[in-house]
Amino acid sequence: MKRTTTTLVVISCAAALALPLGAEEFTNNIAFERGHNSSIVHGSVLRGDRDVYVVRVRAGQVMSVKATALEHNVAFSIFEPKATEAIPGADDENDLTEWSGTLTKSGAYRIFVGGTRGNATYTLQVSVK
Repeated sequence: MKRTTTTLVVISCAAALALPLGAEEFTNNIAFERGHNSSIVHGSVLRGDRDVYVVRVRAGQVMSVKATALEHNVAFSIFEPKATEAIPGADDENDLTEWSGTLTKSGAYRIFVGGTRGNATYTLQVSVK
């Protein structure tokens, strides 16, 4: 009985440490003003959190994304509609701050923005032509 209790305590502690405290995702739609093809948003994320922006586009359009932060500690990844993996070259491993490409699918693309170290205050610019 004592061994089972000890094992449960160890598993519970390990599970609690695996989850980032207060990690949340903020989701917002990016909309373009009538007659404009770009939008600029400002945001901030705490370490471990990500903001998610959704932009609805058509296949064949060219999307450009740029993220900047005063402390150079922001990056993003881009997901096609309904995809569970980021677009190759636009994934977390690349610490992207700029990307441009022709879109292959129509629908809601998701842009995940997060800090590369510590908290990040950023500006995100998205244009679609």
